[in-house]
Amino acid sequence: MHEHRVTAEDIIGASLARWCKQSFPGLPFSEIPAPLNLQHATAVIDFINFIQVYELQEATYWFTSAYAHLVGDQHRKDLAMFFTPPSLTKRLLDDLAASGVDFANRSFCDPACGGAAFLTPIAMRMRSLLLAKGVTPEEVLKHVQAHLYGIDRDKTLCKLSQHFLLMTLHEEVTATGLIPQFQVLQGDSLLHSTQLVDALDVVVCNPPFRKMKAQEVQVYFSEFSDIIEGQPNLYSLFVVLCVRLLSQGGICALVTPTSFLSGQYFSKLRTFLLAQSQLLSIGMVSDRQGVFMDVEQETALTLVKRKDNEHSRPSVTDVCVVSPDGEYVYVGQCSLPSSGSAWPIPRTESDIPLLRSAAKSGVTLAEYGYSIRIGAFVWNRDHRPTYVSAKCAARAKGESAIPLIWSSDIAGDGSLRFNGYPKDNMEPCFVNLGSKSHRSIVKNPSVILQRVTSNDQSRRLIAANVPDEIFNTYGGFVGENHIVIIEQVVPMPVLPPAQLTQLLGTPTVDRCFRCISGATNVSAFELKQLRLPNPSRLKKYLTEGHNIAEAAKRALET
Repeated sequence: MHEHRVTAEDIIGASLARWCKQSFPGLPFSEIPAPLNLQHATAVIDFINFIQVYELQEATYWFTSAYAHLVGDQHRKDLAMFFTPPSLTKRLLDDLAASGVDFANRSFCDPACGGAAFLTPIAMRMRSLLLAKGVTPEEVLKHVQAHLYGIDRDKTLCKLSQHFLLMTLHEEVTATGLIPQFQVLQGDSLLHSTQLVDALDVVVCNPPFRKMKAQEVQVYFSEFSDIIEGQPNLYSLFVVLCVRLLSQGGICALVTPTSFLSGQYFSKLRTFLLAQSQLLSIGMVSDRQGVFMDVEQETALTLVKRKDNEHSRPSVTDVCVVSPDGEYVYVGQCSLPSSGSAWPIPRTESDIPLLRSAAKSGVTLAEYGYSIRIGAFVWNRDHRPTYVSAKCAARAKGESAIPLIWSSDIAGDGSLRFNGYPKDNMEPCFVNLGSKSHRSIVKNPSVILQRVTSNDQSRRLIAANVPDEIFNTYGGFVGENHIVIIEQVVPMPVLPPAQLTQLLGTPTVDRCFRCISGATNVSAFELKQLRLPNPSRLKKYLTEGHNIAEAAKRALET
């Protein structure tokens, strides 16, 4: 006789059964297995005692988060089980109400409903408004059943969502004896929601976010070929689906990473959104840590209205900064380019005049005489010989050895930590590509940047000038993949590399970059769109004796 292996579904089912028995008596059993011995386990009892102190929505958030932990890392990552905190859910639903959405009369859908993070608070609002109108408990149940839809790929989460809705409407269920069959369906909404296209008043969604595998892209390509490019992120497909599900004039509320605002592989998505919808508001969550469990990800709360017709005029978008507890600070309004380029989104009120000035400038690194590329050496894939010092390279007779520059070589003061001696972290500082004419070797004067940074840093553009000595002694250098190389491509650039390094380190240029960067990586795509001060004005102020920071500020403002 084989001993039964306890599953995540067993534990969560037993916990749900105990919770309902204690706090929601009279409800039917859920469809999730609930072994009796587990219902009396100490861990289950302690967990239910823990969540019962919270209001229902907060409690269900912790409950589904516990399930995501129990299913294991791989399953959680595959389905991207990261649930929306109640504070942000409330914020978005308040935004919908402020925009005119009537929760008592509209149809709602969450095509990635997870643990009902949106479904249950929507049902609560429906219930409150209907009861205030004198509607009977039976009519409340029938209305919610007919006007609320959820879809998710995980079978257990669908069952949890259905039961959470019963718990939300506990009083109506026990008063009437009716057991509504809520429309929460298991399936892949990206492929199996055609019956809802153009049919819904409101769509709310915290879509799963992760890069898609090549075989996944093939599965969805025919349905989403108009926005797929490069290596897409799964959430971009859900954003398109949400807009497609809306009837004309319908509204969707989204919780997503900020990467769609600027990322290269989201260009078609940005074009699609402005062609098909009006972006009413974008709320930038001010603290990227603590929003989603186990995820360091900047977050945006976006309200989108589907256009009533194809010829609707473009409009401005309200921008706010949102604290993790859902409080808003209004920043201002901005216009979004429909060309697919990065959207410049102000993060503070003072960013608005800066962005207006930058847009008028139109001057980029290309106009300054530089091109951009990413370091070509990938340390865990490249098997060509490397050396920890110049002496080791000489001893190995590596005549073609070239300096290998890493992100860690870039100091915060704009200098490059490279002397050809062994490093404390033992990163190799030379590589032999087989020939000193290899195309990966940078032979022109250059500025290099740390490619992986964070909004938490005082500056996003951490740059260093590559000294002439490296070119004179070795003929060039090779960049490791975590650096961005800004290479001089004309004989007389606007600024030499040493001064360009200083310019990139100024508060003015840093703020401009932050407003077009929606991810932690400093990407070549975004850098190519970075607006810089007018060259003649910049040189004028430098000639007058202003330091580089003041000159950059004045040149961009005038």
